[in-house]
Amino acid sequence: MKRKIAIIADGWRRHITYVWIRGCRNYIKEHELDIEISVFHSFGNFSRDEKFNAGEYNIIHLPDLSQFDGIILEVTNMLNQKKKQQIIRIIQESGVPAVSLLEKIPGLYHAGPDNYATMEQMVEHLIVAHSCKTLNYVGGPADSQENLLRWQAYEDVLQRYGIPLENDRIWNESYEVESGVRAFIHFQEKHLLPDAFVCANENIAVGLCHQAQQEGFKIPADFCVTGFDNFDKASYYRPRITTVSYEREVIAEAAMDLLVQIWGQNTTADCKTVPVQMLFQDSCGCKPEQVRSRSEYIEDRIFQEVREIDLHNEIMELKHNLIECEDYKQMAQYFTKCVCGLRCKGVRIWMNQDLVEESLSDSMGEASYITDGYPDTMHVICEKGMEQEYSLYVYAPLHFREREVGYVVLADCDYMLENQFLFETMNTYLESLEYLYRKLRLRKANEKLSRLYVLDSLTGLYNRMAYQEFAEPLYEKCRLQKKPVTVMFIDADHLKYINDTFGHQEGDAYIRFFVRIVNENIREEDVFARIGGDEFCILMRDCAGDDARKRLSDIQKQFVLREKKNYARSFSCGIVGVPRNHDKVDLDTLLHEADEVMYNQKREHKKEYQSELGI
Repeated sequence: MKRKIAIIADGWRRHITYVWIRGCRNYIKEHELDIEISVFHSFGNFSRDEKFNAGEYNIIHLPDLSQFDGIILEVTNMLNQKKKQQIIRIIQESGVPAVSLLEKIPGLYHAGPDNYATMEQMVEHLIVAHSCKTLNYVGGPADSQENLLRWQAYEDVLQRYGIPLENDRIWNESYEVESGVRAFIHFQEKHLLPDAFVCANENIAVGLCHQAQQEGFKIPADFCVTGFDNFDKASYYRPRITTVSYEREVIAEAAMDLLVQIWGQNTTADCKTVPVQMLFQDSCGCKPEQVRSRSEYIEDRIFQEVREIDLHNEIMELKHNLIECEDYKQMAQYFTKCVCGLRCKGVRIWMNQDLVEESLSDSMGEASYITDGYPDTMHVICEKGMEQEYSLYVYAPLHFREREVGYVVLADCDYMLENQFLFETMNTYLESLEYLYRKLRLRKANEKLSRLYVLDSLTGLYNRMAYQEFAEPLYEKCRLQKKPVTVMFIDADHLKYINDTFGHQEGDAYIRFFVRIVNENIREEDVFARIGGDEFCILMRDCAGDDARKRLSDIQKQFVLREKKNYARSFSCGIVGVPRNHDKVDLDTLLHEADEVMYNQKREHKKEYQSELGI
């Protein structure tokens, strides 16, 4: 029976997620299991912008986790504790067996090293083997469980050996190289250099060693330095850094083994502790038992650098293509082409309906986007190679900072994950999406301003300025082509009476009704404009006077008879027709003549109306 597992990881180090995937696959292959892996991936720890990080972490809301057979979670270094607890709660409420990697979480199974016991051994080694009397702790985030366990072990060992605990000798910041640099500067300025620096991971240790050597210190002659985790730096740095090594693939394998035991209902424990190896090396004064070749490391780095150059070229080409796109579908096509060129076997891109159907509506604002979850209706805007089933699917969010706009599904994208290409590719796509979003919004705003400039707000007709701008060229074209032209000047009767008696809202409705009737009886090519409160002009090209009068008669009948009101409806109109040969007549003259005819008719209408009322 085919089973499905979900891996939820924050991508805190670009290659780590793929290590978990590789460990799961090793176990699946070894035990000949039929398992599909879905990775809900984010890069939430890469930005100082918490809103951007929130947009990344929102991917957890996408899946219905209850549809999976197992969940593997890795949020050890997730800095946003509120979001972290939300993710944990969602997993706990799913009812699906879940294994947390590295960090023990209540209600979840666990696979990872014993951070406390291992750090205990490291600190004891410094005290016993190297006679260290003062030890400074340089840790990661203060609220990281992983860091707390290592810190607690450091404090407990110092108490056990009667070494005073000094808060001034503790530095907690982050797990990055720069944190080690800043820690050394801090301790040096405070004149608190110890016999040994106990670092929570090797990144910190490398940064600290680098800064110390820049200041002229010798390691381990002046002080010892230890790390933890053994990524790829400790054993190749000068000096080789004493650290703790454990295989991350083995942790993922242990997690898979726990899930298989749970499925078989034969699990006997809720935790699998993986073995660790203490690597006592140059930085604490020990001679390494196994010296790793720096030349091999350099060769690997050179090869990685070449690949990064290739990626840089791909990203540059992608940026150039995306920046020219005018809609999201075109942009998705270029992105799909790029990732398929990076050996991704299948791509599917989902986006929010409002973006796909009309790019942006006039009423669309940033507040209307979902920031916690995804909309009910979404569209596939691009798809390639997804006809068959794959063993690995990676789900990555699309968002404008915290506002979700879609997601990407990548099938069997091992090359991108293994070579750490996913981050750069997705980040380029996100930047381009938001650039297009801003461009479209600006275009919409400009179009709206343009409409306000030329259109009457009540009726949507051209205003006086627009009529002069559009009617004059049309009239000149008819004159040059020797085509007949008819000009109507119309004034809606009784508007003041309606406004005074029934209110301006009714007066506005009166005007809009008149405009609707006229639009139904003129042609698309005719120019219809509101040039005053109750005054309108119509320019009818290639239209003789008789045809214009017939259209006018139809307008009058429908205006009077349709939709009865408790007040009279009528209008006054002046019509001036110009025959085919009208070289010496300009448009202003025609308008003036039509206005005069209209005014004369309006006076007659007024007399008739007053007579009916007995005034």
